[in-house]
Amino acid sequence: FDARWCILQSKLLIYMVLQRFVNLSAGSVSLFLGPSDGLHSHSLLLDEERGRLLLGARDHIYLLDPDNLSKIHWPAPRDRVEMCELAGKNANLECANFIRVLHNFNRTHVYACGTGAFSPTCAFIEISGHRESGVFQLRSNTEESGRLKCPFDPMQPFTSVLADQFLYVGTSSDFLGKDTAFTRSLGPPPDQHYIRTDISEDYWINEARFISAHPIADTYNPDDDKIYFFFREVSWEGNDKSILSRVARVCKNDVGGLRSLTNKWTTFLKARLVCSIPGPDGVDTHFDELQDVFLLPTRDEKNPIVYAIFTTSSSIFRGSAVCVYSMADIRAVFNGPYAHKEGPDHRWVEYEGRIPYPRPGTCPSKTYDPRIKTTKDFPDEVVGFIRVHPLMHRSVYPLTGRPVFTRVRVDYTLTHIVVDRVMADDGQYEVMFLGTDVGSVLKVVINTHSHTLQQLYVGSSDGLAQVSLSRCHLYGQACAECCLARDPYCAWDGLTCSRYIPASKRRARRQDIKNGDPANQCWDTEDSFGVGRVEEKVLFGVQSNSTFLECIPKSQQAQIRWYLQRPGSERREEVQPDDRVVPTERGLLIRSLQPSDVGVYVCVAQEHTHFTHTLLRLTLQLVTHGQLDRKPKPSESPAAETHHAAEARQRYKDYLRVMSSPFRSLEEYCDSLWLDRKHSRVRGRGLGAGKWKHIQEMKKNRNRRHHREKEEKRGREERGRVVRTAQQ
Repeated sequence: FDARWCILQSKLLIYMVLQRFVNLSAGSVSLFLGPSDGLHSHSLLLDEERGRLLLGARDHIYLLDPDNLSKIHWPAPRDRVEMCELAGKNANLECANFIRVLHNFNRTHVYACGTGAFSPTCAFIEISGHRESGVFQLRSNTEESGRLKCPFDPMQPFTSVLADQFLYVGTSSDFLGKDTAFTRSLGPPPDQHYIRTDISEDYWINEARFISAHPIADTYNPDDDKIYFFFREVSWEGNDKSILSRVARVCKNDVGGLRSLTNKWTTFLKARLVCSIPGPDGVDTHFDELQDVFLLPTRDEKNPIVYAIFTTSSSIFRGSAVCVYSMADIRAVFNGPYAHKEGPDHRWVEYEGRIPYPRPGTCPSKTYDPRIKTTKDFPDEVVGFIRVHPLMHRSVYPLTGRPVFTRVRVDYTLTHIVVDRVMADDGQYEVMFLGTDVGSVLKVVINTHSHTLQQLYVGSSDGLAQVSLSRCHLYGQACAECCLARDPYCAWDGLTCSRYIPASKRRARRQDIKNGDPANQCWDTEDSFGVGRVEEKVLFGVQSNSTFLECIPKSQQAQIRWYLQRPGSERREEVQPDDRVVPTERGLLIRSLQPSDVGVYVCVAQEHTHFTHTLLRLTLQLVTHGQLDRKPKPSESPAAETHHAAEARQRYKDYLRVMSSPFRSLEEYCDSLWLDRKHSRVRGRGLGAGKWKHIQEMKKNRNRRHHREKEEKRGREERGRVVRTAQQ
């Protein structure tokens, strides 16, 4: 997913249609789809106060609210598009105006920026009122250059935040994307001070990829307010090149230096963010590349919880991790020792010399020193120190000392994160929604010891998806299944697995997020998973061929065990894996099926609480080579034999597609196959009337001929019986 995520914390439900609207899974997912060539959404702006959502896409800005759908067409000038194409860029994916910046500037205007076919442009959008009488238009007279406000490349990572009408942006400043900087622009007059990071690859920022930026107050003194931003960059330690993740900060009242660092940050500091798994002998597995950051608010606005996604930089070991940090630890690192580097070819070491006053990185404030009112009052010694010592010596480590969630050796990478705090029956939990590069969303519950209707919005190149945070209907129709889901949004209400509401006083409500033990929560566990409720199947396997027994548990914490009851035996034996019998995440693979493999296979799921239940009872029958090689009956014509052979080949192809498909179950694959065939039937209706009528006539003639042949054959048999009777 290339667009930003947001959670809507109001009672607004957006069901507007651009070309078509798709509602999936009984209302739990809603899709907003754009033109046939893709929506290419790149930015989202949620206005909770007014109950509306702005979506920035290719050449368009969409306004979604409960009353209507409005859009602004804002294409790049034709000459810029031609120049972009001459430079070798893709006409559809790069040479257009992709809207990447959307910020509320005041109550009536939104500040927007687009890539402008590799020539960034910004302008104000007037937005006011409701329904048809409202105003939603681009103020063309406010268009200005978007350089250092918006990236040139629509796919390049960047960040921007608007605070007190000042725009803070981390992006590249050139066509090639080499010069990267963190800047400040706009602002109410006469305080419009443009400022940026110093151009110093060896000390400040080198080939950065900016992730996010956030205004955070450090103390109750407004002069101490800072902008914290997160990025990854290329780092050189001597001759060793690596990619490291950083957290940096600047003071909001920084206006640059007087004689040195003019129009440059004089309070810029950065530190390394570490996300690693401790290993044996002190060798850690590092996740170095920062991908996304989410700040979860707490009661103390100065101390949000920082959630961050990291990936590995190794091409051999692929993995993703989520680490959690505290603002107290981040501030402690910035208040610690500085790092020192003798020159570009040297390594960073701890600085042990004298630190000038005021401490480099401190915000100017009359409260602390009446002589230092702005950064232009800093002594030259302070400005000179910050120019070559922007890096802190110590690193920021996660709260738990290791990631709270990892995914390694899987065919996807975590890319985006949104975190929600929810109150369950046994306490408060934090739920992570993790986006991947294959278009899926993972829902992960964290035990961390005002209810609102919330929706998760996910943007991609194809459209915008509205996902309900509670999808309780997916957890089955039994109390145990609902309990095993361990979803703080859901609880068993006595009849179904439904949305959990903390204010509810229903005694039948059952929920156990911490332990997930149905034996203590559900009184009908035996009935729920008794013989009458267990799915039963019959499977035929060909001797000496491979056979796959599919069984996928709904619970992510369950371990699957297989038991075999052979014909004539009342005892069940646990299936032991070997080179021929291979257990997988999706079921049991039997290579070279033998007569001894025949019997009733029972798939049993054992939860982490040792609660076990039967998922599937499958009867495996053997088809021998003699049965396969049997001669066809006289009644079977060669045409019928050819038809059966074609069906067998098609079934084998379908089996191979199932084994190689990304679907988690056979039911998902069948649903997809049904949709494909449905679309094929719809396309068939588009045939010309004459051609369609001709096909129907051919079918009718074939049916008449077949019926006439059957009548003639029946007549010959009747005459034969009459002759035999007369002879007798």
